[in-house]
Amino acid sequence: MKLKKDGLKKIYVGKTKDVYEYSDGKILLYTKDETTGWWKTDDVGKRYFVEDPGGNEVGPAVSGMGQKNLISSDYYFKKFAEAGLSTHYIGSDVAENLMLVQAGQVIGTGLECIVRFFAMGSLLRRFPGQYQEGEEMVDFFETTLKDDKANDPPISRAELAAQNILSEKHYDDIKKLCQAAAKVIADDLAEEDLTLVDLKFEMGIIDGKTVLIDEVSPGIMRVARGEVKAENLLNEEDLAEILVTRAKRAGLVDAMLGNFTKGNCCV
Repeated sequence: MKLKKDGLKKIYVGKTKDVYEYSDGKILLYTKDETTGWWKTDDVGKRYFVEDPGGNEVGPAVSGMGQKNLISSDYYFKKFAEAGLSTHYIGSDVAENLMLVQAGQVIGTGLECIVRFFAMGSLLRRFPGQYQEGEEMVDFFETTLKDDKANDPPISRAELAAQNILSEKHYDDIKKLCQAAAKVIADDLAEEDLTLVDLKFEMGIIDGKTVLIDEVSPGIMRVARGEVKAENLLNEEDLAEILVTRAKRAGLVDAMLGNFTKGNCCV
């Protein structure tokens, strides 16, 4: 089976993905080559880009990155299905950079869920001196509202319920699902002697059930080789190469032939 976006209505343009209306309650996600992070300026006024999963700015396109991100998502969504975890994933056409998913209800303006195994990134900036870089975190889960202008503000379980964005039961379901999915990824990366530092998932609701949505690519996670510190974090391109190799080794996708690889939605 092949997927095509030609002639379909584009309903959303994102930083690294475009969204197309499909049929029968489904949508197509087109993965682009752009990365995310922050633009910075050096001492002589020259701008440069720093990749960061927590960043809200779009960086230069990296040729082939969209396809590698799709392969990574395909790989992990299948692993989630094997673990009995609920997602919106149906299948993908790697050659066309397209993923077919079940349409669902977005939570609020978009809810991002962060699982932290070690202190890094925005946590250190928000609480200077309270955490040390690379400090191990135990059962650390937080949620933020997807809002670039407000820099994705954190929001608590109680605040979500008070604002009628998400019930406390759904929050607890989401936390359990995200932590289980994060463990799947952490265990998988450990086989390459890599450490999952943190990651962020996006969540939605399908038929009243909370599910993992969006993508599971190098751009949503920080991964370290060796001691957990900033200089040992893998960039998106290097991590993508590792995940593509693992996907090919597992026989789950064939990037060259662009096979339509079918998964399970909302198991």
